[in-house]
Amino acid sequence: MSDNIKVIEILSEMEEILEEASGFPLSKKVGVDKDEFLDLIHELREALPFELEKALKIINEENVILESARNDANFILEDAKKEREQKVKECNDEIIIKNKQVDSEIENMMKEATIRAEELVSDSKVIKEAKAKAEKMIKEATNYSRDLREGAKGYSIEQLEIVEATLADILDEVRTNKSQLK
Repeated sequence: MSDNIKVIEILSEMEEILEEASGFPLSKKVGVDKDEFLDLIHELREALPFELEKALKIINEENVILESARNDANFILEDAKKEREQKVKECNDEIIIKNKQVDSEIENMMKEATIRAEELVSDSKVIKEAKAKAEKMIKEATNYSRDLREGAKGYSIEQLEIVEATLADILDEVRTNKSQLK
């Protein structure tokens, strides 16, 4: 007979003895056969150490499994953080490069517009026309500059959205792995 069943049977037998025992008037006390009850207690003591040892082994195994799961979760989290940092760095690097390119193009356009404006202004006959052309070129350069900045801004937002989506996927994976460990 297994020790699990034996412990339950001994407890049931003890309960039955108490329920069938004759009671004392005006009291909840009952009379039982001392030797019979002591024998059941000794049997119970013999069966319990095995059960306790088995329970302790299960608890120890559970602790090992939990520690392993924590280590796995920490590894996944650290890996996700590193990947996120790398993606953010790459995106920031691209944004910086694009902004430098835009600034350089704007500077060149402004220089060219200034040179052309100065050339037009130097000719006294066409000063009016030169001023108008210069203003037009400056306006075009300003508009082009604004368009380039907006394009760079749009590109930057697009890259950040890609990074955000990647991070969301990584976070979903971490949450999935975490829920699987529970």
